[in-house]
Amino acid sequence: MKLFAKFMIAALFIAMLLPFTILKGPDGKTLMSLSDIDMPNFSLPKLPSLPKMPDASSIGSADDSLSGKDIFYKWYDAQGNVQFTTEPPAEGIEYTVKGFDPDTNLIQAVEMPEPEPAPDESSPNEQKAGEPGVTGNPYSRESIDKLYEDAKNIEKVLQQRFQDQESTLNQ
Repeated sequence: MKLFAKFMIAALFIAMLLPFTILKGPDGKTLMSLSDIDMPNFSLPKLPSLPKMPDASSIGSADDSLSGKDIFYKWYDAQGNVQFTTEPPAEGIEYTVKGFDPDTNLIQAVEMPEPEPAPDESSPNEQKAGEPGVTGNPYSRESIDKLYEDAKNIEKVLQQRFQDQESTLNQ
């Protein structure tokens, strides 16, 4: 088996070299040369540019709180559906202007508990402030234990449902 694998590798290697060496075209030259080998084009196609958001100064409002923000218009169509657009709706339709700062962080930060001042003397059973889990952890041991118990209960419910389905199908 090993001899057969070696033979196949050698045959594949020779087959790869044939167009560069022995096989010749009608003009007498080899079928391929090293200059015929090119790297593939990995560049991305040019994407169409997205429409620009209207500038806050083009709105014509005296509200300076919208400067530097992306402007959206909120209005209701004839069917009562809420519409959000970057251009104002047709005349006669009531709308509100919303400005959103694109540089605003939308994810709320976790509130960190205030660190307790270290007592002058610490008992040997207490953890030191530099150990993990003492400072900078917004989650308590109790909430993690409750989360673990909830996951176990969900697993039990899912196992029971699976057993009920199996018994129903096997009847």
